[in-house]
Amino acid sequence: MTAIRVYLDGVSFWTPGIESWEALCRALDAAGNTLPDTGEVMPDSLSPRAARRVSPQIRLAVAMAEKLAPSLSHEAAWVFASSVGEGETLQVMLEALRRPDMMIQPIRFQNAVHNAASGQWSIAAGIKQPMTSIAAHDETVGAGFLKAGMQIIREDRPVGLVFFDVPMPEPINAKRPLGVPLGTAFALSPVPGPTTMAVIDMNLSSAPATAPQSEVSLALAATGNPIADVLPLIERIVDETAGEVIVRLHGGGALRLRVSAP
Repeated sequence: MTAIRVYLDGVSFWTPGIESWEALCRALDAAGNTLPDTGEVMPDSLSPRAARRVSPQIRLAVAMAEKLAPSLSHEAAWVFASSVGEGETLQVMLEALRRPDMMIQPIRFQNAVHNAASGQWSIAAGIKQPMTSIAAHDETVGAGFLKAGMQIIREDRPVGLVFFDVPMPEPINAKRPLGVPLGTAFALSPVPGPTTMAVIDMNLSSAPATAPQSEVSLALAATGNPIADVLPLIERIVDETAGEVIVRLHGGGALRLRVSAP
């Protein structure tokens, strides 16, 4: 694999108790963080009525995308990555199917597919550029960066990369526990700009995944949400120190993300 170089122009972040990128930067330097395990974010780009009709997964994904959007040009493509996608809607549909009338609201079908979040964002923001939705179970972070990096090089355009996973209702949660809601997003570009925060070089690796170092990152990783795989990279970006991070890929492989100053 030829190395892929991209430029990081912005980051958004949300989890209960740490509800912005700025709050995360402060939390990474603090000790003894105690994080709530529940909470909810409401996107500004959806009306209150529209927000109530979509799942917490979609609300989190759209909120991450809208906070990132000012860091991207209008020709940017988007990649939405979730290890499972629409857990709440799946639960509602399964519950309906076991009832005698099997009645399901039509809007539930619309929001049952994995790309429901990217579809809602494209409608809310009026975006007509390419949208991709991917799921790669516990390797979603590595797959998301690989997909975004390849699209940036292939199409020579910026990409908004959105990660999101929210715990599902019981009993699905017992089979696939995700710990806490966790969302983050990265504005990636093929060329440096005035707001570039870091340079990221990607190539394949067989090295083991990098473990997080800070107390708050360790606490989030311990919840089991696979989006926490991105936290070692975020720690490196916040520290503004050059170095590399390894994230998992399917099949026992890995992706090396080397971070340096712009």
